Parts: sequence; C-alpha cells; structure tokens
Amino acid sequence: MFAILKYGLSVAAVGILTVFVALIILIGLIKVMELVIGGVTKKKAAPAPAPAAPAPAPVIEETAEEEDEGELIAVIAAAVAAAMEAAGAEEPTGFVVRSIRRVNNAPAWNRAGREEQVYSRM
Repeated sequence: MFAILKYGLSVAAVGILTVFVALIILIGLIKVMELVIGGVTKKKAAPAPAPAAPAPAPVIEETAEEEDEGELIAVIAAAVAAAMEAAGAEEPTGFVVRSIRRVNNAPAWNRAGREEQVYSRM
C-alpha cells in the first residue's frame, strides 16, 4: 500500500518539476526574443522631429459640422464600398449610407484601449 503511494508521489513530483522547468525555459526564450526584436526595431526607428509651436484654436461654426458630416458619410460609404469590392462583390449592390450615428456609450476602459491601439500605430 505504501509503495504505491510512494510511487504515485514520485511520479507527481517529477511531472510538476518537468512542467516548471519547461515554463522557465519558455520564459527565457521569450525574453531573448524580446531583446533581439526590440534591438532591431529600436535601430530602425528614426528620432522624432521637435514639435512645432501650437497653432491657435480654429473657430468652429455650425455650418462646418454639417459639411463635415457629409464628408464623413462619403468617406464611410467609400470605405464600405471598397471593402465589399475586396470581398468579391463585383456587381453593384445598391448599398447607400443614409445616416451615421456616433455611439459613445462604451465604458471608459474600452475607449482608452481603443485609443491606445490607434495611437500606437501612428
């Protein structure tokens, strides 16, 4: 009875030890890759130019918002049409953007994450 228990504990200990050693090796490989890739990207990055003096804030009129919405609708419609064309829809589908509604009901963490993703690519 005790021999079986002793054998089971030794097998469990060897298994756990093997898993932890493999995890430590994986962590080491990831750190080495991070250093290698980080060194390559840092060498390619050019220094950012000094920011120019900020321009005075433009005065926004109500008519400018209406024009911007028309431009925004045209840009979104063109993007959707290009995406549909890239997807293989060769025939015109009669797709028309009739209205655009901005949705700002996302939680703060969601907006912050989205902005971080957008600004990290600029």
